[in-house]
Amino acid sequence: MTDVAVRADQHLAVPTGTEPATAQLVQWAQAAHAAHSLAEGICNTAVAPQAYRGKPAEAAAAILAGAEVGLSPIASLRAFDNIQGTPAPKAITLRAITQGLGHEVRIDKSTAAEAVVSGRRKGDTEWQTSTWTIDRAQQMGLTGKAQWKQQPAAMLVARATAEVCRWIASDAIMGMPYTAEEIRDQGPTIEARPAPRLVTAADFIEQPATPAPADREDYYPPTVAEVVSDINNARTQTELDEIKQACQERGMRDKEILDAWSARSAQLAEAA
Repeated sequence: MTDVAVRADQHLAVPTGTEPATAQLVQWAQAAHAAHSLAEGICNTAVAPQAYRGKPAEAAAAILAGAEVGLSPIASLRAFDNIQGTPAPKAITLRAITQGLGHEVRIDKSTAAEAVVSGRRKGDTEWQTSTWTIDRAQQMGLTGKAQWKQQPAAMLVARATAEVCRWIASDAIMGMPYTAEEIRDQGPTIEARPAPRLVTAADFIEQPATPAPADREDYYPPTVAEVVSDINNARTQTELDEIKQACQERGMRDKEILDAWSARSAQLAEAA
């Protein structure tokens, strides 16, 4: 048994995939609304894990993810870690889901140097075994991370468990390819990066214009339409900054340019 119980009666009526596409969309909308209502009532209480306190949108996503595999709302918040605003299942969550469907998962060995986990799909006679050693983790550059230093045995079991569950129950966990432990092992997350800078038209015209020298024979100022086209095709904020600098040098402050530049900057910030 695990400390995450899988229930047969789901608390949210999430689509099963057998309904017509339009019916599924309606059901998803209803389920999302219900999940968000539940999350708003839970997230400001001590019942909610710290990662979801004051974050009803992230909690709703975790509740929906849990409902798909039969977890109650509270169990879902405990079963999924909040990483970069996305619910990521713990290794124990995959084991609970797998065992809840009748498949077998067992820990054959667990030490600080080695973990051996075996699994057998329901109806099969042969066991599949995953072995994770501290040497294997070291070769992958994992052992220098804090969680591996503090609890190597638990991390080895988590890795072996996730591997076995993917082998024997990939159909049940298709939407959850990586566990929270595996994602954290990949290094710094997006949350560690500075928030994208949203630049407005006011920022665009902060610096005084510096017209280009009149005696430059190779100087052919572009048209407003050409500048707007360059702005709309910019792929990074750096490219936008270069366009801004060029416009400042040419003294171009047309409203069409400012509006296009501000809109594209907002798009890039939202996509970051």
